[in-house]
Amino acid sequence: MHEGQQQDRGGQAPLPVALELTHALARRCTPTAFSLWGHRASLTFHDATGAPRPEGSEDGTVPLASGMAPAFKEEAGLGEIPLVAAELPGGALSVSGTLPWCSNLRPGALVTTPVRGEGGHRAIVRIRRDAEGVQVVPLAGLTSLEGTSSGVLRLEDVRVPAEDVLTDNLQEFRARVRAPFLLIQTAMCLGLAQAARESAEAAADDTARRVLAGELEQAAREEERLRAELVRLSEQSTPPWSSGPASPRDLVAVRLGAALLAGSATRLEQKLVGGRGFALASATSRRAREAAFLPVQSPTEIHLRHLLSAGGPA
Repeated sequence: MHEGQQQDRGGQAPLPVALELTHALARRCTPTAFSLWGHRASLTFHDATGAPRPEGSEDGTVPLASGMAPAFKEEAGLGEIPLVAAELPGGALSVSGTLPWCSNLRPGALVTTPVRGEGGHRAIVRIRRDAEGVQVVPLAGLTSLEGTSSGVLRLEDVRVPAEDVLTDNLQEFRARVRAPFLLIQTAMCLGLAQAARESAEAAADDTARRVLAGELEQAAREEERLRAELVRLSEQSTPPWSSGPASPRDLVAVRLGAALLAGSATRLEQKLVGGRGFALASATSRRAREAAFLPVQSPTEIHLRHLLSAGGPA
């Protein structure tokens, strides 16, 4: 088990750089940005526990997958961690259960995820996608994100060696990783929203600009506000913190706001681009399908609204 000090070892992509890169990628291809989020978040999971980053993970040779959604759902009272762990000699664990959705599941991938044991015990572990007892059931026929190597992860008596048990302090772990987990997702949403808004503005003729002036202006104002909030929260979440750790409630609010903006911006784009945007191969149609994923991406819209209505995470 690794219980070292939290480290900011994002040498190749510290959080502010990761946010800008994710935003830029999402303007061109949301699935690529989504895959980057999963990989970069998983690097953070290692840093938060003091665990060494796996060889090949910093240059992307070894893909990393985030299976962390159950940790945050359980915290919110929206479900129980589905992977069950039994103790083995020497600090190892035997893990069984099903993760219903995980991405970046390419051969050689490492999945970081929570497990639950007897007596309420919780731990964060690293599971090798190609380990004995692991079955990947690819998710095919998705509306979008076909290129993200997403699938159902089924585990049966998978042995997790002691060095792959990263921490058993789930509460502290969640507090440490919450900001990058949510902010990189936020940057992805805002990149998609900006691409849709710019496409909408480019397609607008004089009549459309007059009729939809309010919606165009509102989209631009909300995007500017959320970008500023993203920068502020990033500064508060990057050691040394400029003005104290970011508020969990603010992190949830900006993530929800960015997802809602992406949805409204893609609908605005569809209105202005018109019939050619209804073609399946068009960029407008692709962005609309990508935005349709955001309400169900974990944390889902219902999860986020639940947190805000309940006062947010502790």
